[in-house]
Amino acid sequence: MPKPQYTQQFRDSWLQDPHLKDWLQAIESTTGRVAKCKFCGTTLRSHYGDLKTHGMSKKHLQNKKLIITQPKIPFKTEPIESKKKDEARLALFTAMHTSIRVIDHLGEVINHSHEKDIKKVQLHRTKCASIIKNVLALHFTEVLKQDLKDQPFSLLIDESTDIAVQKYLGLIVIYFSELYQKFVSTYLDLAELHEFNAEGIVSAIKKTLKRFDLRLENLMGLGTDNASVTVGVNNGVYIKLKEEIPHLILVRCLCHSLQLAVSAAAKEFLPRNLEFIIRETYDWFSRSTSRQLLYKELYKTINDGQKPLKIVQACQTRWLSIESAVSRVYTQWLELKTHFAIAKVHERCHTAELLHSLYANEMNYAYISFLYPILIEINRVNKMFESKDTDHIKLYEELTNLIDMLVCKVTLPTNKVNIFNQNIRGFLDQKCYLGFRFEKQIIEMREKGLPREDEEMMRHRCITFIVSLIEEIKNRLPENLTLMKKISRISVEQALNHNKEALIDIMAQFNKSAEHIARVDDQWHQIHLLKWNETRNTRKFWMEVLQFKDTQGEPRFKELATFAITLLILPHSNADVERLFSSMNVIKNKERNRMKLNLLSAILRIRCCLRLEEKCCNDYKIPEAVVKQIGTKESYQSEMEDYGASKNDSSEEDELI
Repeated sequence: MPKPQYTQQFRDSWLQDPHLKDWLQAIESTTGRVAKCKFCGTTLRSHYGDLKTHGMSKKHLQNKKLIITQPKIPFKTEPIESKKKDEARLALFTAMHTSIRVIDHLGEVINHSHEKDIKKVQLHRTKCASIIKNVLALHFTEVLKQDLKDQPFSLLIDESTDIAVQKYLGLIVIYFSELYQKFVSTYLDLAELHEFNAEGIVSAIKKTLKRFDLRLENLMGLGTDNASVTVGVNNGVYIKLKEEIPHLILVRCLCHSLQLAVSAAAKEFLPRNLEFIIRETYDWFSRSTSRQLLYKELYKTINDGQKPLKIVQACQTRWLSIESAVSRVYTQWLELKTHFAIAKVHERCHTAELLHSLYANEMNYAYISFLYPILIEINRVNKMFESKDTDHIKLYEELTNLIDMLVCKVTLPTNKVNIFNQNIRGFLDQKCYLGFRFEKQIIEMREKGLPREDEEMMRHRCITFIVSLIEEIKNRLPENLTLMKKISRISVEQALNHNKEALIDIMAQFNKSAEHIARVDDQWHQIHLLKWNETRNTRKFWMEVLQFKDTQGEPRFKELATFAITLLILPHSNADVERLFSSMNVIKNKERNRMKLNLLSAILRIRCCLRLEEKCCNDYKIPEAVVKQIGTKESYQSEMEDYGASKNDSSEEDELI
């Protein structure tokens, strides 16, 4: 039998050979890669000897001489992608920092620095808005969808109305991000409401979850305010969702609860003179530059040249929101009393006379002295719940410390009162210590002849205020306290303790199977046997546990860490959804009141996602695949139908954006 013919394959090393590299190139054919001469245009056999022979042939040398002697055209084409990158970067800047109409002039200003037309960008407000809606926002939405895939999550929901009186449901999602390796609370959606009842809200929630491919059974917690439409026991949003999600946990916003508790107690038991003083003092200075200058000079005279802090406006319905106003009035009481003593003579104004009489009444100052430290402490706890980086475990400690502080103010130290099981009114101390500021003022008033009946009346009002505040907190917070106490079991201190409470009852609340509970329980009683690096921050500790692997590369505490992270994604306040509405009102304002929902949502998406990545328009790297979409047909097609808008909506929304 004849020997089989051996076909030599093309070698990439030939392209670097000094005798061949100037003219040799590889092309694809039906038999594979073959050699081709750039100068002659002929296909050659993939034999090294044949290639060298061709390189020395007369025809090849003649063609080489002709090509080398031809002058090269000094022209370099600018890649079209660089222009698209500039347009994408400008659109990203516009979405982050300014109105879209600015791009009409910003693009032209930038073009003046480019002499060549090929470098000039062609970007105005219509194209810019299309890039924001149909390219950049869709890119960030897809990133969020992939990050959320199959992850347990919680939702924060609230309703708000924009400048155009459109009713929206804001949704914030809380989850653990495997992409960013951190706990995330970010913007999910802004859904337009057509029905303002529980059915309409539930329908909007389900529609949003479907758009983001989120499974309803992965919803662990629902954070809301205290509105009856969401927390109503008969027909609220939570009740309707719990019918489909038995393990769903409701967390009422503690910030709202504290605000309502303080407001109710102050309105019922504190003198209305205090609210009048705070409100009218602000109104006195707010519209008069001359009064502000006179008071500034008076304050500098009394305080050795120091400038006064501005008197701030107080909300008329929320006492907790006036903490800063109360602080300014309390710390400037003497200066304000002196100012109104002068003003009532110079301006001959009834308001000035009335305010001076109230400032001169030392009983009002005593009430302010009593209220000031309580508002400071409650507002401090409130700010902790509003913070994004707060440790859930420390929140429980701060809240219990606040309640204990209020109880200790009006009861004897020997009494251990549990406000959720006992009536605090049976343990009151009518001669209790109400704080250094208040007691000092009472002593000074006694020396000036304060009647005993007036002192007893003031003490009774202050004690009644604290008791009422405790009862208001009791009525609003038991569910939150019970939940937060359970979450405290997974703190890093408890987890690494040899004597610790089991997690079985918590897992049963989430409808976990017996086998799953057994695995988690075994891991829970083994975790303290290992040495860990993150032993101070609970969230970082469980992230380390989740990534820990045994010698075979298998996650050792996967079930336990996943369950702990599920507890840590439960909400604790509605602060993030309130921030969302603040951003919404900044974007869609009085001057841009015709902005449609799709553009508004796109800008919110871009801003929130960049904030999540801790980047801005100048350092975020836009993927090449996203840049290539600019200028295509898809980048100009509207996504309005996804938001319930009509396809016939014109670009009138861009006139004032």
